[in-house]
Amino acid sequence: MSKTPYQHDAAYKNLFTDPEMVASLLRRFVPSDIVAEMDFSSLEPFPADHITEDRRERRNDIVWRVRLKESFCYLLFLLEFQSREDWWMAVRILAYTALLWQDIIKADRLRAGDKLPPVFPLVLYNGGKAWKAPTDLRDLLLPHRQSLNAYQPQQQYFLLDAGRVPEETLAGDSDLATLLIRFERAQNIGEIIHILTELCMLLPSSERLHLHRAFISWIGSNVFRRTEISEDILHCNTLQEARSMLADIAPHWEQHFMEKGIAIGEARGISIGEARGISIGKQEGISIGEIMGIKTILRALLTNRFGPLPNDIAAAIDSISNANTLKNLTLEASRAESFQTFAALLHQFDRDARENEGQISRRCSNGEIA
Repeated sequence: MSKTPYQHDAAYKNLFTDPEMVASLLRRFVPSDIVAEMDFSSLEPFPADHITEDRRERRNDIVWRVRLKESFCYLLFLLEFQSREDWWMAVRILAYTALLWQDIIKADRLRAGDKLPPVFPLVLYNGGKAWKAPTDLRDLLLPHRQSLNAYQPQQQYFLLDAGRVPEETLAGDSDLATLLIRFERAQNIGEIIHILTELCMLLPSSERLHLHRAFISWIGSNVFRRTEISEDILHCNTLQEARSMLADIAPHWEQHFMEKGIAIGEARGISIGEARGISIGKQEGISIGEIMGIKTILRALLTNRFGPLPNDIAAAIDSISNANTLKNLTLEASRAESFQTFAALLHQFDRDARENEGQISRRCSNGEIA
């Protein structure tokens, strides 16, 4: 059964209902001068019964509060699962912050003369493309007279673009938030098992079972949401069980995935060979089938890493008939840092192939090749 986007979002959000996960994210990725005075042992969720109906309908925001030296600071987490950034995010943050303050006024029964606590808005984005939307509300405003400056709202948010965190930041000692991002970037089941092994060391089987289940749910709905492993892993109760299961099935699953792609390609290739009335249709079909199988694997790999393929990219892959070219592209697809990087490489491969075919055609016409 395929997962709906909401199930995926809920699994992601569930991870950040745990204080240890929240603390890990803040310690590792937020500037130290912001978190220096935060007492992470005081982390607590903002009670749901104090949240207004307006904000309850917004599924992807989570509110925590943490004690500072002199007051509380409210942490407003927004989790964005879109494939594109929200250009108007700073406006949304402004609205969320105002609603949160209204909730705090109601919950703490603030009166005239009382002060509002600070809010730290953090947007965690895991889309395939880099986030380019302004993080400062002022960058969205039209130019205006300086005399109006004092009357314009000011709001910024801290952006954590998970796909663009530098590799050197993820290196070194592992923590929960770092492993989460490394899961997002995993290229194959072997790498996933390695990361899962590190996670098992951080979370022994007898500790933090809520986090075990949250990670298992997230892995099932995110890491394997386009494979046939999703439903199996959800039956595991601990990360140790999940790791053992994946280690057992890894060789068989990878072989099955490869054979399935080639079998589809062979069937299509034979069909093409027979339809054309080629006398050696079966042999030619198998050759075409191998190529179709590699194409199937390449498309699946790209879709798993970057989402649905644009029509022009799918067409460019379909037009390639050289098996070595397809194998090289499949290798590059597993390494590419972004979809744009792979698309540029694909177009370069296509141009080179066309130039090579043109040279061969000219040599044939000139009688250089019999």
